[in-house]
Amino acid sequence: MKRLIAVLLLLSLVIPLKPVLAAKEQKGASPQAYEHASDQAVFNRISDWFATRGKSEEERAKILEERKAKRAAKRAQKEAEKAKREAIREAEKEKIKAQRRIRRTEKKSKQQGKRFKEKFGKD
Repeated sequence: MKRLIAVLLLLSLVIPLKPVLAAKEQKGASPQAYEHASDQAVFNRISDWFATRGKSEEERAKILEERKAKRAAKRAQKEAEKAKREAIREAEKEKIKAQRRIRRTEKKSKQQGKRFKEKFGKD
């Protein structure tokens, strides 16, 4: 009887999790979401609206272009910094791997030297 209750309790906990544990066929946003998405964030559009409110069309276009250019430059700078950090990180990983290889080969050479001395005697 205790086993039956334990099994039922276990099933009652596992069955509700089945949809959560099921694999999705697609991760991320749907293609429709990407189709209707804008490159500009909502808070950028809102601040642009406040900045251009009450301005003439020429002034409005000039302000929007300046703001877009600043955002693009800032985004490019961030990506460059990220790429630089990633390159440094990769270089450090390679350096650590090289140091490990050097230590491993030194250890092997010491072991081989010991074996040689044991086999053929001292120098």
